[in-house]
Amino acid sequence: MRGIGWTILYRDNETNKLFNVWVNEHDLGHLVGASPLLVLDVFEHAYTLDYGLKRADYIEAFVNAIDWNIVASR
Repeated sequence: MRGIGWTILYRDNETNKLFNVWVNEHDLGHLVGASPLLVLDVFEHAYTLDYGLKRADYIEAFVNAIDWNIVASR
């Protein structure tokens, strides 16, 4: 699997449970009745200009930049 697409942290609006979901297409695979709290774009265009082929470095920088107080407020 190429692993391109988006990784999305969703909150189920009925149960308040959190789910990490990988979505390959912008219009397919989203959870119904859930709200996206945090989205990571893992398509190559999101990181190759700054990170080249070092996707892991891009992901690490993204995770280090998350303000969890803002995510929790969503």
